[in-house]
Amino acid sequence: MTRDAWNAFERLRDRFRADCARWNSALPGLRDLQDQLRARLGYDDYEIETPVVYNRDLDALGPGDRVAWILVADNPGKKEQLEANRRYLVGQAGKLAARFFREELALEFRREVLVINKTPIHTPKTAELRKLLALDGDGSLRAIFEESQESMARLALDLARTLDAPIWISGLGELSPRGVFSAWSRAFGAGLEAEPGLARRTFVFRHFSMNQFAVQLKGERKPGEALGAALERIGAAGRLRAFGA
Repeated sequence: MTRDAWNAFERLRDRFRADCARWNSALPGLRDLQDQLRARLGYDDYEIETPVVYNRDLDALGPGDRVAWILVADNPGKKEQLEANRRYLVGQAGKLAARFFREELALEFRREVLVINKTPIHTPKTAELRKLLALDGDGSLRAIFEESQESMARLALDLARTLDAPIWISGLGELSPRGVFSAWSRAFGAGLEAEPGLARRTFVFRHFSMNQFAVQLKGERKPGEALGAALERIGAAGRLRAFGA
């Protein structure tokens, strides 16, 4: 990347790291709420270590690296929040994503795909964010949850501009007005509306988890269609459905 792009990326990365630290400090009771949720749901195979997760993979990027995609996942799960990891998409869905990018697109996932989330707040599964919010007695968690989504939407747009990279959004269902990521969707959609050129480089697909994306690609790819053309067509249709752009 150019020197200007690298300097801009460093500023975005550092701001994101600072935001995660600020959100964590603003919610001193979050770990307890997450632990309550973990116990209620019967997850006895892990402990809460990082309530708000910054992606340390961003620290491994250097000025000589090329980012081919900005990939937007949901939120950190069990493995992502471990102190030993504190990285996004390192569970089973991450393995499926890494294999696809490596085998089908000839890209090194951890070096050429920059992964961010729609929120850095941890729950074992994305759908359980609603259950976590239900434990929020004074509304402070919901306020930070929505703020984090809006900030992460802006981060995705800023990174795409800075690094001149297309955006791959993983997951469609929770982007609806009633979805758990509605705040992210509104903020991101506003950015696309203001910048049609960026909208044309944004693609929305099903999740990698449980092979949902693989099933989508197999089912919607036309006979004889090149992979790049299929991804562009399917992802653009997903974008139109999610954002009307």
